[in-house]
Amino acid sequence: MDKKVRNVLYVIIIIVCIISIIIGVYAQFFKKEKDDDLGSNPFGGNSTTNTITYEEVKQGFRDLFTNEFNSEYDDSNIEKEDETKPLVYAAIQIEEEKDGKYDVNATVPRINIKGVNYNHTTEELFVDKLNDIANTDKYTICDVSYTAYINNDILSVAIMASIKEGDSAQRIIIKSYNYNLKTKKDVSISDIIEERGLDSKAVENRIKTIVNKAANDAESMQNTGYNVYTRDTESTIYQISGIDNFIQGPEGELYIIYAYGNNAFTSEMDIIKI
Repeated sequence: MDKKVRNVLYVIIIIVCIISIIIGVYAQFFKKEKDDDLGSNPFGGNSTTNTITYEEVKQGFRDLFTNEFNSEYDDSNIEKEDETKPLVYAAIQIEEEKDGKYDVNATVPRINIKGVNYNHTTEELFVDKLNDIANTDKYTICDVSYTAYINNDILSVAIMASIKEGDSAQRIIIKSYNYNLKTKKDVSISDIIEERGLDSKAVENRIKTIVNKAANDAESMQNTGYNVYTRDTESTIYQISGIDNFIQGPEGELYIIYAYGNNAFTSEMDIIKI
């Protein structure tokens, strides 16, 4: 074989090998990125073998509300309202039952950081409600609890209230706060998505998948005569720009919270775990 032809063949073989290696590495990297993006289980699992169900996700979220804040975070540089207390502590604890009037089991937290306005919001949503219960003519059952964690300098706190007033439907209200202890600023869902390197569109797709499934299930129940909460699946609350209720859990998992009882008399909620 002519030496020149042989050299050309060698060059071609080398080029083909290099291209094959590049394609292989790219394919493996790209697949890993897709697999690691949000996980293959729409309810928050990270593999097809994870059989976690949507109800288990919601129950797991409810189980976070233990009225505890355990953190080894160094808060010595944070200006507190009360230097003798942790960053989050139980400010109000009520366990009281009065025949014919109410049954209350409430633990309301206080965020112990100077300059934040979260506690004012907590008072308006939860403390004022507890005060109203004593003066209402409707027998009321009320439970209030909270959860709090720190992940990557971000303090996440959520408060959940379950309220049943007279003949009205049970109502679940959830309010969350997210605060960057290092930058001393509120944290948005976009901040979390950017920090984690998540794709905003993929997050929205997961939300829509779960919410549409819940809406279809609710419609089926409604068709059989049940009175159920109707979701507006086209609402902007399911877009990244509309998300304002979320926390990071004990392992850093992200919970996006749709507590429809915040604006209606319903206990229905959608929890998206990422």
